[in-house]
Amino acid sequence: MRAPIRNPQIAKLALCAVAAATLAACGGGNSPPANNNPPVAATPTTLSGTVAVGRAISGANVTITDATGKNVTATSDINGNYQVPLAGLTAPFIIFAADGSGIDAPLASVVASVSTGSSAPVIANVTTLTTAVAALVTESGNPFELSDSKKLSSLVTPSTVAGAVKTLNTALSGLLSANNVDSKSFDPIATPFSADQTGADAVIDAVQVVPATGSSGGLQLISNANPNSTANLVLNTSASVTAPLPVPPMTGNLLGTMFAALTQCLAGSSASCSQAVDSNYRENGFTSFANAHPSLTAPGVSLRVPKILEFIPGTSGKQALIALPYTSSGGASGFEYTVAQQIANGWNIIGNQQQYDVTVQSFIQRRITLDKDVWPSNVSRYESGIQFNIRLGSAGTPNPASLASASVTGPGITGTIYYVLPAQAGTNLMSIARAPQAAIPTGGLTSNTQAQGHRWSWQTLPGTTVAFQPSAQNLGQKYEAQPIDVSTVPEYATYTVTFYDASGAKIGQTSVINPTPNIAASNGPNIPWQTASNDTVNSVLSPNGSQAGILQSANVFWSNLVNGANVAPLVTQAELTSQGSAAGDNVVGLWTGPATFAQSGLYAGTISAGVDQTGTQTCSPACPYPALTSGITRNFDLLSYYGPISIDAHWNVTQ
Repeated sequence: MRAPIRNPQIAKLALCAVAAATLAACGGGNSPPANNNPPVAATPTTLSGTVAVGRAISGANVTITDATGKNVTATSDINGNYQVPLAGLTAPFIIFAADGSGIDAPLASVVASVSTGSSAPVIANVTTLTTAVAALVTESGNPFELSDSKKLSSLVTPSTVAGAVKTLNTALSGLLSANNVDSKSFDPIATPFSADQTGADAVIDAVQVVPATGSSGGLQLISNANPNSTANLVLNTSASVTAPLPVPPMTGNLLGTMFAALTQCLAGSSASCSQAVDSNYRENGFTSFANAHPSLTAPGVSLRVPKILEFIPGTSGKQALIALPYTSSGGASGFEYTVAQQIANGWNIIGNQQQYDVTVQSFIQRRITLDKDVWPSNVSRYESGIQFNIRLGSAGTPNPASLASASVTGPGITGTIYYVLPAQAGTNLMSIARAPQAAIPTGGLTSNTQAQGHRWSWQTLPGTTVAFQPSAQNLGQKYEAQPIDVSTVPEYATYTVTFYDASGAKIGQTSVINPTPNIAASNGPNIPWQTASNDTVNSVLSPNGSQAGILQSANVFWSNLVNGANVAPLVTQAELTSQGSAAGDNVVGLWTGPATFAQSGLYAGTISAGVDQTGTQTCSPACPYPALTSGITRNFDLLSYYGPISIDAHWNVTQ
């Protein structure tokens, strides 16, 4: 214990010494405090969130771009979560997430500002809903324009983002309520959630962001309750909610039990197969799930969580069109489609009940001609439409062995499209007739068009000097006479396909649903396209190139970088074809990957002549590509998925 101070003068000096911490002298005065540094407010040090589309996206390539144009990257984990440090970044931010498997379309999210006062991470989920918010702050409805740092800084502000969230929540009010989410407080960007198909994740699972098919392009938000509802929300700064999106007849993890059983079935459990697949199953003419979906039953395939695309009209919500995304053992990805039905103890797969093997999907191409746009029918352009895959009649397919031609009619098609036997090696699909057919083709007509897609919409690329005009030989076959208004074509429309033999006699007919969203050429500028490398253009597609001679195989390279960010969809198939007047000039070759992620965004592949979709050499002796000389056309295609829509970056040259 310290002894008490008894001398008053000494006591006074002691008090002065204590007071010196705050006063310059014991006698007082107006000197400032010695400590001039106020407490420092806490600030967040990390940015994190969940990447999901109603299921977590693991392995997503996440790119964050700030107001100065700086990029940082991360990869989402098995639960779809990512995290990056905020040090050195300046708000606002645009976040893109490109699915590492290439299954899902790139997603977007925005952060307008970073608040101080807390060290908690800034939350920025990247989902279907946040993509809608990012589109809503742009006039074009294209989130990718925000990769421009000047546009990012001017368009992404606290007020614009708050307004976009309010608009979105108004459109989602019924769905949010059905899943016990408060529409007044819900923030799709900043509200943490788990990708477990409950709550906010169930809302994400019930909607899709798909192309808006009007003349302005952009995106729209639709509900699986009715994808053709008048309440569909076109996503841009002019968006107006006329009514909330329709609520599905049921929500939540409806397909969870079926998914678990199907996963076990694919792993070899026959008992689980009977739980997952109905005894009355039929798909594209197959009664065996394995035969109908060989991509799913191949060794090492990983099945992703199924997604309901549409509760099929007229079934009282008892049947649904569903997508089955998957990744192969080698990393290749894709979609299979089927129909599920509600049963007493859940759901199982009943199939589309089609009699024949015919599928249809929407597509869009960016076609770049290397002939300097000198022909009205060969101009650089965007074009879109629907592609019908009609298998040749042969052993192992339900299609008749005598199949010689087929007709297709339905929404978006004026008159009739006729498909005939292919003239070239390397394909097991029928091709659209080269010249317009006024009646059912007879005599075993063949075509070297190598085309399965009917074009209903097109527009020239910026900088072209000649307006595109489809050739008269292609009108009514590969092209409509004039571009149609794609917004008049219903989503998930049904088409009629009729089979004929070589005499023109009808030998079968089936109806087929397009399970992919419609798309217009006006959506072309909004897609993050791949780019063929200069080396490939100069060596393979130039008459003076190092690979311009007779080729058994070609080495090709491409980039997925868009404004420095690796966000273009992963290529699932590269194709090199040649055409000419002689029979040996028409050769198809396919490279089926898979592509692997490269930080630089550069990818490579080797395409062998005459190799089909299964990797099989189809011609013996080997059929090399002819040299790129007079009369020969070479086409180079990079095929991938923009969500479920097939996209094709295409280059061609004719000598």
